[in-house]
This record gives sequence, C-alpha cells and structure tokens, in this order.
Amino acid sequence: MTVLQTLITRGEAADTFGAPGHVEAKETQTATLFFLGDHVYKLKKPVHLGPVDLTSRAARLAACEAEVRLNRRLASDVYLGVADIRDDRGRLCDHMVVMRRLPAQSRLSALIRQGEPVDEQLQALAHQLTGFHERCATGREISQAGSREHLEALWMTAIARVVPYRGLLGEPEILDEIGRLALGYLAAHGPLLTDRMRTGWIREGHGDLDADKVYLLPDGPRVLACVEYDQRMRVGDVLGDVALLAVDLERLGAAAAATRFLAWYREFSDGTYPPSLQDVYVAHHALRQAAAAGDRHGHGDPDAAGEARLLADAALAHLRRAQVSESAA
Repeated sequence: MTVLQTLITRGEAADTFGAPGHVEAKETQTATLFFLGDHVYKLKKPVHLGPVDLTSRAARLAACEAEVRLNRRLASDVYLGVADIRDDRGRLCDHMVVMRRLPAQSRLSALIRQGEPVDEQLQALAHQLTGFHERCATGREISQAGSREHLEALWMTAIARVVPYRGLLGEPEILDEIGRLALGYLAAHGPLLTDRMRTGWIREGHGDLDADKVYLLPDGPRVLACVEYDQRMRVGDVLGDVALLAVDLERLGAAAAATRFLAWYREFSDGTYPPSLQDVYVAHHALRQAAAAGDRHGHGDPDAAGEARLLADAALAHLRRAQVSESAA
C-alpha cells in the first residue's frame, strides 16, 4: 500500500501533503483528485482511452509534467509541480500533479449562476487571454489548422455529430441552414483565412476553455485545465478559445456578458478581423456542444434535450449575425 493510499484509507492528511484535514476525492475518466487542506493532488489513472494512453508509469509522469507546464501559462501559481509517490520502503510507485486549491465559489460558472456582476473580471480575463495568445506557439505546421480545408472538415464533422439528434433541434431544417451558412462563409472568405494564417493568429492555445475552468480571484483571473493530452485540440485560431468561453456563457444564460467579453477581446487584440469571423467560431463551438448535449440525452440526462436545442439555436443565430454584419460592412 502506498503512502497516498494509506492517507485516503484513513481519511486524513499528513504533513507530507499539507495541513491535516479530511480527504475529499473526485473521479474523472483519467484521474482521481484528492482535496487535502489547501492543496489538490491529481493522480493519473492507468487507462487507455482514445488518444490518452496512461498505462505505463512513464506515460503518467509525462502527462503530469505536460499538465503542469501547459497550465502554468495561465495559472503559474496554481500548478505547483509534480510529486513522486513512494511506498513505505521508499520505492517509487507513481507521480501526481500538485495544485493550489482555489475556492469553488470563485468559479466564473458559480458567479454567473448566482447573478453576481462579473464585467470587470471578464474584461481582465479578455486582457489576460490577449497576452496569452500573443505568447502561444505558432509555426508553419500549426498554421494549417486555420486553412479553409481544415475548417471545412471540422464543420462537416460537427454537423455529422449532430445529425443523429436532428429530432431534438426543433425545426428539421435548422441543421441544413447551419451547414449552408457555415460552409458558404468559409468559401467566401478564403483570403481572410489565409491572412489569419500568414499573420500568425493560428496558435497553440488552451483548447477547452469554459466557465468551470475560470476562477475570478481578487488579484486576477486564473484559467485551469487546458487540453494537455492532444496538441491537435489546442491548435487553432486564437478566436477558438474565446469562442468556447462565449458559448458557455450563453449556455449559462449570460449572452450579454458573452457579447461584451468578445468585444473586449477584440479591442485588446489586433482588432483587424471582422466580427463575422468571431461569430462563425462561436457557432462552430455551439454546434459541437449541441452534439455533446445530444450524447447526454441519449444517456438519460433529462435537461440535455433542451440544452441541445438552445445550443443549435445559438449556432444558427451567430451564423445569421455573421451574414448581417457582412452585409452592413
């Protein structure tokens, strides 16, 4: 039995793991998180799920190191490092990510649900993300993720994922219109997409930015839990990251806050892209989230059907807005 297993069995922490106290645990598909005092300890599971292969200790160590390195870009004082786990004889057994525990009530999602004002913090977050994206890696291979061909493939995949749930979306024609408007926009804006590639705005960003991963602290926002296991999911136009968060804000009923957040990001960044491009990225992520809601509906989630309709409606609304803003330009 490892030292960590002993602590969990006893339900208490020791000096090795921070202040004494009750141990809480949370399971994900790939890890178990132990909440001990002011710290969180994330132990990778020896699983193989799609692109995630953690079956060897070396792979788990590499995953821990990647998680710390990548997430320190937006939360340097939260991801404290990687610790070794040893048994009672001192033999190395495994590794874990050590994090500073943040107050759950400071999550952006919690503040939105409680109706708290968050404009000032969202503006600070937009400014922080602008600087973050300017520092993110780019290059010839990465930039290909912004090509028309790549984006068309992403849209076709998203549409195909939603097709089985067409009946949840209300009007049966909604998916056809979404596909027509999205692919039509990409076909008409090849030069814009090429310019985004040429000027370096296709970068290795966060890849999974939602309101649960953002903590609004008195000294500024912290953004956690980027996609560390697959670089392809982190790579894309920087607008993809902010679009993901905007979709989640809309899902939480804060559409006006999402609009202001996107406007602040555009103000703080180069500001040369048309708002319609932003809308197309928001629409894409809304459609992807609609598919995820459809999956949850298939597994018995009673609220997922309504969420799928809401997200599909949001995707169509943003694509129509993109058409209107193009006509007005």
